[in-house]
Formats: sequence, C-alpha cells, structure tokens
Amino acid sequence: MIIEDERLSKISEFYDTETDQYDTGYSSLVCKAEDAVVADVLRPFINGKVLDIGAGSGLLCEMLDIKDYVGIELSPKMTHQAKVKFPDKDFMVADMHHLPFATHSFDSAVSLYGPLSYSLDPEVLLEEIKRVVKPGGHIALMPYTLRVGNNLEIGGYSTATEPGIEKIFYTEDMLYKLLSSLEDTHVEGINYFLNTYVSFVQAMHLNSEQSLDMFVDFLRREQTLAGLVPPEYARHMIGVGRKSL
Repeated sequence: MIIEDERLSKISEFYDTETDQYDTGYSSLVCKAEDAVVADVLRPFINGKVLDIGAGSGLLCEMLDIKDYVGIELSPKMTHQAKVKFPDKDFMVADMHHLPFATHSFDSAVSLYGPLSYSLDPEVLLEEIKRVVKPGGHIALMPYTLRVGNNLEIGGYSTATEPGIEKIFYTEDMLYKLLSSLEDTHVEGINYFLNTYVSFVQAMHLNSEQSLDMFVDFLRREQTLAGLVPPEYARHMIGVGRKSL
C-alpha cells in the first residue's frame, strides 16, 4: 500500500508540473478533431449524473453539455484549473480506485485519454467504477493504445510517454477482456492516419475552421475501418459497455 501511495503521489506531482502547458499542448486542430469524434461516440451513452474519472482541466465539460457533472483528478493544480474554467461544475481530488461516493450514485461514468492506463490493477478499478454506477448505466474508458506505448506517430505534446511512471498500454483484446463483465460492449479506434494527412491539409492553406472541419470529417470517415485495422494501431481507443440491470 505504501508503494501504491508513492506511485499515486508521483502521478499527482507529474500532472501538477504539466498544468501550465496542458491545455495549450492539447489545443491543436488534430486534438480538437479527435475530441469532436470522441464526443460523437459518447453522446448516445453518457447522460444523467456523470462521473468523469481523471478529469484533468475539465475537457469533458468542453466536449458535452452535462448538467449534473462530477470530475475527479489526482492533481490538485489540475483540479484548481478545472474549477477556474468551469466554476459551476463539481471537481475534486480523489483516487479512482477508492471513489468517495455511495453505491449507485451515477447514471454513467467516463474516463478520457489515458487514466485507465495508470491503473496497475484495472480489474479492481473497474469493479469500483461499476459500484458507483447505477444498473443499466454506461461506462466509457479510453486507455493508452499499444501504438502510443511504442511512441509511433503520436504527434506533438503528450503526457502518455512520461517514462518515470509505469503504465499499461492496451490492445483491443485486452480492453474487451477488461470490459467482459459489462453488456453491449464495443471498442473502436480513433485517429489511425490523420497525423499523416495533416501535412496535405496544411499545404492547401485553409483557415483553422476549414481545417478543423476537414479533420473531423476525415476521422469520421475513418470509423469505417472498424474490423479492418485493430484499434490498438490508432492513436486513441475507446471502449463502452453497459452495467447489467
């Protein structure tokens, strides 16, 4: 337990040091396009009272209009930044393995862009998430992919490649196995080739709004690759499932 506490402290301290550059680092048109497509995936499932695990500076609040929202995060500085950006939302510092909420407190739970990968006991983590979600509620998780673990064309700024913190980089099979206790599960990759496509779009000298629209359209078209290219080869991977009634 002491070792795990030290590890959590290391993660918290790392994200404290990243807070000042975090939003800027993930503000590229590629990141915004990815956010738009992730929001498309989440919109049918994430509703009611929502728990955001590893909330960072409140990205989910930018992506979706969530009235009843609670975000948890290990980093105090990141949590403070989220509160400044979204003063009407509820953010707190907490460990995702020991959620400070009663059983069946939330209609759905989501964790975006990697927090799952920081858990070295993901089965226990999922049981804790399931505990606080109502029967029939959805859970959406995004671990780091195998591609990210191998640092293959992940593009620009990324906290995923910090070498001093052990992580689990997921394949499609690993994520399906983890989510096997949920119903109606599906896993999909997001952004297989956009990083290569960017230079072509930039050569067209489009303005930012036009480029973003084109990037989003490209990523949406990429969703047709489902079943053809393993999701672990994408820059991001999301798994969604429903807690049984």
